[in-house]
Amino acid sequence: MVQQGTKLRRPDPFTGIAYMAVASAVTGVGFLLTAPIPLIPGAIHWRVLAFLPCVFGILYGPIIGFVSGALGNTLWALIGGYFNPATPVFDLIGVGLTGLIPGLICKPQDASSSKGLLKIALISLLSGVVMVPIVAVGFDLVGVAPFGPAIVFLALSDLPPILIGTPLVMAAVTPPLLRRNLIKWRF
Repeated sequence: MVQQGTKLRRPDPFTGIAYMAVASAVTGVGFLLTAPIPLIPGAIHWRVLAFLPCVFGILYGPIIGFVSGALGNTLWALIGGYFNPATPVFDLIGVGLTGLIPGLICKPQDASSSKGLLKIALISLLSGVVMVPIVAVGFDLVGVAPFGPAIVFLALSDLPPILIGTPLVMAAVTPPLLRRNLIKWRF
């Protein structure tokens, strides 16, 4: 089992790229399959799995988390027909930060205590709070949705799943992964 003070190593480049690809695909397809309820049609959908970039960031590091959110959201937009001119800049950066920020501050071992899970929940929520205005600015700039409604509906669509889902999933998946020594590196 990975102990609290153990430093996880960096993966080789091919492993890192493979994990980025898988995390992005899981995020993109997850967003697509679980976002059927439009809040602002064509722009904002309630995303039950908005916590995926947070989870990937905490488990496998901030770069994997960022790429999971950035490319996963872009993949979702392309496949689902929601791609707009804001997607490659504002969505990419904003949703990417929901994986980067928790990945920088939280570690997999945090999921082994109530205090650590609270930290995971709050840091993940913070990443969502950072993401919401970035994406809303993009929507406003390209005319998809005005800034005010975009803020409200992005907060409604993403913040509850991030706040509730991230610690729940981390509490469920991290202990078995650590027990089986399946988290050996972070990137």
